[in-house]
Amino acid sequence: MWTFSLPKILRPYFIHHPELRGRLCRAAYETVQEMMAAATIGCEGFRTGMVAFTATAGDLLNINPHVHAIAPRGGWDSGGSWVPVAFIDTDAAERLFRAKVISFLKSDGFLNDERAGLLMSWNHNSGFSVDDSVRFEPEARKSMERVARYILRPPLSLERLRYSDGDDEVVYRRKESNGRAGEEERIDALDFLARVIAHIPPPRIHLVRYLGHYSNVSRGRRKKGKDEPLTPGHAGVQEDDGLTDAERRARRRAWAQLIRRVYEVDPLVCTNCGGEMRIISVILEHRVITRILRSLAQKGVEPGRGPPGGSTRSLSRTA
Repeated sequence: MWTFSLPKILRPYFIHHPELRGRLCRAAYETVQEMMAAATIGCEGFRTGMVAFTATAGDLLNINPHVHAIAPRGGWDSGGSWVPVAFIDTDAAERLFRAKVISFLKSDGFLNDERAGLLMSWNHNSGFSVDDSVRFEPEARKSMERVARYILRPPLSLERLRYSDGDDEVVYRRKESNGRAGEEERIDALDFLARVIAHIPPPRIHLVRYLGHYSNVSRGRRKKGKDEPLTPGHAGVQEDDGLTDAERRARRRAWAQLIRRVYEVDPLVCTNCGGEMRIISVILEHRVITRILRSLAQKGVEPGRGPPGGSTRSLSRTA
């Protein structure tokens, strides 16, 4: 797990201009890619992968844009062989990350030459930081899930929140540290709402980004046999998992299990009789979806919450 932090002077840019967060994730990936490639002396075509997420809040819902990312401790060469990387100098990575962030902010007109030169001249306590101290083995699935949950956690924690009715204040507590409860801050109720609103993501902005070896383009090319293999040591051919095409497609349709885990609701159980339902069609055309909803409205059926992704799945009960 990698964490990339920014100085306070630059943080407002990434709050008021959400489109910059993708550039920030790209700078984080390029930093890790270049540091690892430099460590693999003599390796041709080295490329690693990264799953990155831009968080915007600190412990007390303060403005603190930063990048959390998961990356393997190594990568793949041009032949598809796995190349491990034993050590990365995080101090050098911090300087490289700082140069990349300042460079794209300057090129986009957010920083002038004087301000960019000032930020590059800070040799100590620059406000930039790079940390890779949290690690886990590939087989440790629970550790991986905990890290993923931490990265994607919402900025607001109800467990650390209480409302002081008499004073119209919100008391918010920092996260626990070393088993000790964090300090509390009393915030005016309206000011607290303003803090929460600042972290609502804008529509149509990707929150999780897959970069390098994990990007959609690379995965698609590997699937067509035009790029390095998905797993090291298998030159262009995936290992036979012993499944039929139908079983493989069924495994990919694990959306019902994901909905159960996230919303604690089984979408394949009828709410009226409790019977099991099966998928009879997947409707993606908005024109057809609108016609179905209009027909249901004429029959007095009130549609519920829209499904994720904007599609409507038709379900029927099995005998």
